[in-house]
Amino acid sequence: MPVNLEIKARIKNLDAAAGVAHSMAAKHYGVIIQTDTYFHVSRGRLKLREIEGSTAELIYYERDETTSRRSSSFERYPAPSASLLAKILAKAYGVKGIVSKSRDLFIYGGTRIHLDRVENLGNFIEFELPLEGAAGKDELEYLISRFGIGEDDFLLNSYVDLLERT
Repeated sequence: MPVNLEIKARIKNLDAAAGVAHSMAAKHYGVIIQTDTYFHVSRGRLKLREIEGSTAELIYYERDETTSRRSSSFERYPAPSASLLAKILAKAYGVKGIVSKSRDLFIYGGTRIHLDRVENLGNFIEFELPLEGAAGKDELEYLISRFGIGEDDFLLNSYVDLLERT
């Protein structure tokens, strides 16, 4: 399975964060509207990601949720008939929760920068980069510094877990 190094943090001002990304000459790929339906599974996480104006994909992932800078191994599968797949998975496993968000996507070096507006939760920033030794870790730390993310800003859980607590 491919592996990413990633962080997730609360952020107060997404416009200011977009300004930081632009000042670093990160490439902007626009805003993506996503709905992630999570299903109950015995290990890891399974979600169906539907992207407005695009195809959907089924994503399974396992992630260390004990540290702010964590690795995540994942598999993705294209889902051309998302509504039928969602119906089947809901019957088989049950729906754990649904996360709706708009995601402003930037790429800097090897890192995907996600500026997320999550319905009923607020604003967040995520960094995801393929895990390739110390170079990836250095880039991650550089971005944490540039965006002014403090240790108290980091989150260890998935958006669906945060929604369950509200």
